[in-house]
Parts: sequence; C-alpha cells; structure tokens
Amino acid sequence: MNAVEYLYRRTAEGIQPGLEVMEALVETLDYPERSFALVHVAGTNGKGSVCAMIESVLRASGLKTGLYTSPHLLSFQERFRINGVSISEKKLNRYILALEAHADTACEELGLRRATFFEISTLIAFQFFADEQVDVAIIETGMGGRWDATNVVYPLCSVITKIGIDHTDFLGDTLEAIAGEKAGIIKSGRPVISAPQEMDVRAVLDAVGEPIHYSDESVGVRLMATPQRLKVETQERSLPAFELPLLGAAQRENVAVAVTALEVLSDILSIELAFVKGLEQVRWPGRLMEVSSQPSIWLDGSHNPQGGAVLAENLRASFPEQEISFIVGFLEDKDVEGYVRTWHKRAHRVWAVPLSCSRGLSAEEAALRARMGGAHADACSLQEAWSEAAAWAQMEVGRMVVVCGSLYLMEACVEEGLLNADLFLLK
Repeated sequence: MNAVEYLYRRTAEGIQPGLEVMEALVETLDYPERSFALVHVAGTNGKGSVCAMIESVLRASGLKTGLYTSPHLLSFQERFRINGVSISEKKLNRYILALEAHADTACEELGLRRATFFEISTLIAFQFFADEQVDVAIIETGMGGRWDATNVVYPLCSVITKIGIDHTDFLGDTLEAIAGEKAGIIKSGRPVISAPQEMDVRAVLDAVGEPIHYSDESVGVRLMATPQRLKVETQERSLPAFELPLLGAAQRENVAVAVTALEVLSDILSIELAFVKGLEQVRWPGRLMEVSSQPSIWLDGSHNPQGGAVLAENLRASFPEQEISFIVGFLEDKDVEGYVRTWHKRAHRVWAVPLSCSRGLSAEEAALRARMGGAHADACSLQEAWSEAAAWAQMEVGRMVVVCGSLYLMEACVEEGLLNADLFLLK
C-alpha cells in the first residue's frame, strides 16, 4: 500500500465538520498558511474554473502561485499545484507520511479526534506552499465553508461562486441554509467577491455585514464574433478582446467573477496584472471538453441540477442542431433525477455505467435513477457504452456523445484505456 492509498483509508471515517482539529494542527506547525498571501474560494458551481482563471492571471503576471483544489480528475497529485505543475509523487508521499504521523501524535496529545482525510490533505497544501515560498495561493473549499478544513485562513479576499443545492446531508436542503454555510468564509475587514445570486442567497450574504462586490455589478462580459471571443469591461479598465479556451455560457459568468476578484487583488498587491494573457492561457480540463472529433465525444464534469442546467444551455447555444447521446455515471448522494431532468429532452440515447469508487452507483441503479429523471437509459459497462456510443456517433453526420455526471467517470475512462491522461494536464 503506497502513501496515497494509506491516506485514503481515512475516508472511511467520513466527514467531520468543525475547525477545532484543524486550528490545533496548524498551530503545532507554526501556521504555515500565514507565510503566503491567499485567495479563498467557495460556492456550488464554477469554483474550479474561477480558481483556475485567478491562478492563471496571477501566474502570467509573474507571481509564483499555489493552487489547491478538489476533487482531482486522475491523480491525487493534481490537488496540489505550483505554477500550474502538480506536486511530484515522491514529494507528495513524503508530505503524507510526515504530516499523518505529526497529526496523529498531536491529536492524541491534545485529546482531539483523529484528523480526517481532507484535513490532512489541506495541511499538505499549506505546508507544501509554505515550503515552496509561493507568492499567492488559491485555496478552494472542499464542501460548504463555515466548517470546511480550509477555513482557518485569513485571505486577501474571499470569493463565492454561484450557490445552488448540493451536499444537502451536510449543508442543509434550502438555498438559504447552504448560503449560510458558504458565507462562513467571509472574514471581517477582507473584501468579498460574489457571483450573481438568487435574492434569498444574496440576502444571506449581505446579512453578514461585509461589503460585497457582486460581479454582475462590477464587470461586463460581451460576446464578440464567436462564443469564446470575449470583451471585458470594468469600471477601471477595458480589456482587449480575447479568446477564452473554456467553452460555455457559464464560463462568461466565471470570467466576470474572476476579473472582479483580480481587480481587488491588483489594488491590494499594488501590481498591474496580465489579465488577457492569463485568461487566454487558462486551462481547466473536464468542463465541456472535446476529446475526440471522429467520432465527436465531449466530457463535462457537471453533477448536480444547476450544473446540468448549464450543460443543457451550453449544448443549446453551441450545438443547437446536433443529435446527442449521453454516457453517464453517478455518485449515490447526488440528485441524479434532478440533474438528468435538465437535459433529458436533448438525449437520443443514454448509457448508464457503474462507478467503482466508494460512493459510486451501480449501472443498474444509475439507469433506474436516470429513468426517473425522464431519460431512456440502459445499464451497461463503460467499455460497452463507449463502443456503442462511438459507433452510433459515426453512423451519421451531426451526432455527438457527451460523457457526464461525475468527475470520477472521467477518471474511469482513463483507467480503462479509453482516454489519454495527457488530455487533462494543466500545462
């Protein structure tokens, strides 16, 4: 058993909301997260893309960046990046062994419960970025905000992307309850940037009492000749038109959130940022991403109803005439029915496949729940689905296949030899 597999054994203990253990552990390590500037990002959808955009612009501006995100697509190493490059396997193993041992000893001595998988992961990020002396790190919450292990930081600014229904077992089953958890990352005296929100969500965020920069009030993003050519204007600057590598209407909203945050950071750091260069170079694999042209196969990491609605709108805007079939796989704690309901009317055929991870649904259960969402879904193996879908797409011009429902499905595609891992590199 290697170090990563050993660390993953902690996932059996589940999620333990609360900051007592994390606050104690960073103190025993002399607060590594205080040795660099950072941006803290929470939200339901768009977190990863916004993190990637902010990191790319800061890196293009000459700053040494750290990026901590989850989950990963293919390798646990992806969660810890410096200047866009994942931590090496050797270095990661060293951090896991050292920090697991340190955490277990410290928790026992302090009479605290054992540190969770995500708490150890977050400690690794903090210590790794401190050791590498990054200028700025972008830290994505794992889930929620208030009791998330990352929420021991005091950031340059807090960023909240679009809030929707997700993780209801832990965050609550209303938008207001979930917004209250996400708002937990807001810190007194620090700028807050938010995507446009539903009125009920906005009321919760505003009630915290800190001024909030809403991106739709700060930044305008206009389409130019093509859906990916954008013109961005703010109260302070007008950026030259540029090509955004990330496809989809939702990415325009993410650009507005990222640019709003970056303008705040530019003022705090007193530097001129390379907005256009960074945005033109941004990569965030797995978000409506073409992996094959013949046959036409696309991947999308959406997994909840809000993400499904974005996927449906992107397909409507970018592929209005295409005939589309889907390969799907799901985790058991997701609103599969609500997710499928957002796009099932575009689906010619749906193949439901199993996910072998701990929370993954069997093909039969995935198909049943997809049918409850309105899709005509068949259960089969991933290999069977890929072969049948590819053959179907090649039969006629104008057909395409979308693989979606979970980031873990993309990992499975690589593990089974259907996709090349190099497709998912950041740089």
